Amino acid sequence: MTRERQDESIRYAQVIAEIVQDLQVSEAAQVYQLAFHLWSQSDARHLPVVEEDNEGDSWLDDSEEEMAAEDILWAATLARYSDKFDALAAAAQLEIANGTTQPMFDEDGEMIVDELPYNA
Repeated sequence: MTRERQDESIRYAQVIAEIVQDLQVSEAAQVYQLAFHLWSQSDARHLPVVEEDNEGDSWLDDSEEEMAAEDILWAATLARYSDKFDALAAAAQLEIANGTTQPMFDEDGEMIVDELPYNA
């Protein structure tokens, strides 16, 4: 991953973390579920490595220093928001235990937008 792309990804992660911290737990859980679904369905995770720019950089070419720096950022983010992540996990477990979870996607894998709370 080029340094520019890495910086852009980090900026997105920071902005999303700021947005999520101001949401209700149920809304933050929806952000997480959508992000996890997109990540888990991403074809990019299964494709062979290709060059990302003219320099031939790819995320597999990150130096040990770049990977260590990214690990530090992720660890700091997890530590900074651990109470919020714990609250999200507890809310999700409560919904699962109560049987009140709702599907996000229909049988065709399409997001069920009309039934989300913000469309009510």
